[in-house]
Amino acid sequence: MTPQRHPRQRRITISGRILIGASMAALGSPAGFAATASSDPGAACLSLANLTNFPVTPTQITSAQFNPAGTVSANGVPLPAHCQIDGIINKRTGVDGYPYGDGFEVRLPTPADWNGRFMFQGGGGTEGSVPPASGTAGTLSPALAHGWAVASQDGGHENSQLPFPNQFFLDPQAVNDYAYRSIDATTQTAKYLTKVYYGDGPRRSYWVGCSTGGRQGMVMSQNFPDYFDGIVAGDPVYDLEAISLSEDWGVQQIYDITPQPIQRLADGSPILYPAFPLSDQQLFTKAILQACDGLDGTVDGVIDNLPACLRRFDPSSYVFSDTHQRLQCTGPKTDSCLSKAQIEAVEDINEGQTIKAPAGAVAYDPVDNTVFGYQYDGGFMAPTGIPSRKIGTPTTTPGDYALGLGQLPYIWIQPPDPSFDSLTFNFNSDLDRLNKNSVLVTYSTSLDINKFTRPGGKIIWYHGLSDPGPPVLGTIRYYTQMAQQNGGLKSARKFSRLYLIPNMGHCSGGPATDQFDLLSPLVAWVEQGADPDPIVASGTNFTSPPTTRSRPLCPYPEEARYIGSPGGDLGSASNYKCLEPPHHQIGGGEWDHQQ
Repeated sequence: MTPQRHPRQRRITISGRILIGASMAALGSPAGFAATASSDPGAACLSLANLTNFPVTPTQITSAQFNPAGTVSANGVPLPAHCQIDGIINKRTGVDGYPYGDGFEVRLPTPADWNGRFMFQGGGGTEGSVPPASGTAGTLSPALAHGWAVASQDGGHENSQLPFPNQFFLDPQAVNDYAYRSIDATTQTAKYLTKVYYGDGPRRSYWVGCSTGGRQGMVMSQNFPDYFDGIVAGDPVYDLEAISLSEDWGVQQIYDITPQPIQRLADGSPILYPAFPLSDQQLFTKAILQACDGLDGTVDGVIDNLPACLRRFDPSSYVFSDTHQRLQCTGPKTDSCLSKAQIEAVEDINEGQTIKAPAGAVAYDPVDNTVFGYQYDGGFMAPTGIPSRKIGTPTTTPGDYALGLGQLPYIWIQPPDPSFDSLTFNFNSDLDRLNKNSVLVTYSTSLDINKFTRPGGKIIWYHGLSDPGPPVLGTIRYYTQMAQQNGGLKSARKFSRLYLIPNMGHCSGGPATDQFDLLSPLVAWVEQGADPDPIVASGTNFTSPPTTRSRPLCPYPEEARYIGSPGGDLGSASNYKCLEPPHHQIGGGEWDHQQ
């Protein structure tokens, strides 16, 4: 079905002004360019290097090349013939003396292959390089191979040109670029290139991203509502200050119980694995699955009745049903139990910390000042869960040491103090040192997305329940508060969905159905009004047979329930149905037991 033109796509922003129905002639596009692209897409592609009058200036095209069919994407999929344009916007020297600018890439299939749609590929981490704009969109990847025009960018800085990745936090404009300006400028530039090359702009535009890309999608819905018709925002780090504090809090709990002396790598980062080695991680996983796996009607290695699990599972008092031994040792530590210190560390990581000063509470709307903990789930202690970010391995430091802990001295402690050791941050006495105003919070935490949804915009969130980075409870809290401002969950379902994925880590991984395509159902929802529920996902990393499975992703607050016959196929999505738990509560109760 050919997508119909949408009014929002006829807006072109130039230097902060919005022109309705602006013609490309006004922007200085070459006459007859589209005809050239149709007859000779390669020559037309090379000519893009000579474009002027970009919507955001200064813009420099550094490369325009035509890639023949057969070029292979990062995941090994052959790409169709396409035009690849690379460039930089707002090239400058920062106040710290280092080079900055919004690096970008746009890839355009030939006019014969283009489906009329544009996709922005969200970034990850603190960015710092331009990823290939092939269209990362779950199992639809690469979207370019399906006829999509695609753009990507670097967050306004290149790590290869900086002494260390967090350097850009010391340049105020670089922080603005990372927060919103780079994706704003790149969107305008990509749509301009698209319209010049094809002779007409995209009929529909979509954002797809996870982690930083999820935050960026929320930035677009709240601040640039005319840019996109549909948004996929996965595992969003939307309140980056609060998330950094959650990560710091979690690592501190493991650090505090690590046997002395603590081994350190050459860069000074600690090895915390001895505090909670793999055998102890597996013991905890055995306990939570034994306690909660069957509460949803079948034992399949997945906890689908999480509200019931939260009422039932207490690590400090849990007794194994097979050995009749407590998870917490009643005497000295042994291989079959966890020490009191280990249990307390796990409980603290789960519960988080309520602080008196705001963590990112400088948003347009009041946001919760809780340093969220991490939800108990079947993948909580799986290698892709808490261990990956809070514990590490025998030879590697916890992942959060370079993420939330690494950012704290540069952006969340004010004034910045690169020498500050995040492991010494005191959640009582150091609160007055926190950043009280950052665009990295204010541009992504507003609950007001009406300007995006009223014209027909649709947004899909998803989040792994075992995500060890941004706590899933933060995303649940945002979604329920946003829904409450829009008439409740039923009303919010007219334009939004939240899919919580059991056992899944950060954006992917774990014994979970972490392989799915949310862009295709989003397109059908936007363009045809087709309800996206349920969405079938698959996974290949389950630890018990069948190791490869398919299951439905259920819209919050629904959860999957097994409806097949006893002994039926646990790997078939047809044997599961999405149902709403009878005791579900919003914003306080089973899901959010920290209140």
